[in-house]
Amino acid sequence: MLEKITRLIKYCRHIHENLPDVPAPLLVATEDQGTLVLNAPNRAARQIVIALPQATLAGDCDHIRGPHTLILFVLEKRKEQTRTPEQTDKLYLETADTLNRLLTKFINDLSGASPDGQCPLLCGMGFVEAEIVPEAGRFGGWDGWSAALTLK
Repeated sequence: MLEKITRLIKYCRHIHENLPDVPAPLLVATEDQGTLVLNAPNRAARQIVIALPQATLAGDCDHIRGPHTLILFVLEKRKEQTRTPEQTDKLYLETADTLNRLLTKFINDLSGASPDGQCPLLCGMGFVEAEIVPEAGRFGGWDGWSAALTLK
C-alpha cells in the first residue's frame, strides 16, 4: 500500500545527482524538523529540502489508488534586513533556476524523456499538477521557492 511512497523517498534522496551545483536534499517530515535541520551550524547558503511524500488512498482492497504529494523547497539563508532589492531579486532568480532544473529532471525521469528513459522508481506514476510558491522566512528565515508536486 505504501510502495509508491517508499519509491518516491528513494528517488528524492538522489534527485540532485547529475545536476551540478545542486546540493543533496534534506528530507523532513515536519516544518519543525526542517527548521532544526536547516539551522544547524555550518549549513551552506543554498539548500534543497523535500517534505516527505503524503498519500490520500481510496478504493477497495483490490484497487487502492490516490494522489501522492511531495514538496520540493529550494531555499537560501540571508539576512533580509541587510539585503538590497538587487540581492533579493538575485536570490529569487537563482533559486527559481535551481527549482526549474530539479523539476525538469523530475518530469523527464517520470515521463521517460531522460537519456536513461523512465526512472524505475517512478514507474507507474503520472504527473497531475505542480503548485509553485515563493517562500519568505520559511524554516526560520530561509527564502526561495517551493513546488508541491501531485502524482497519481
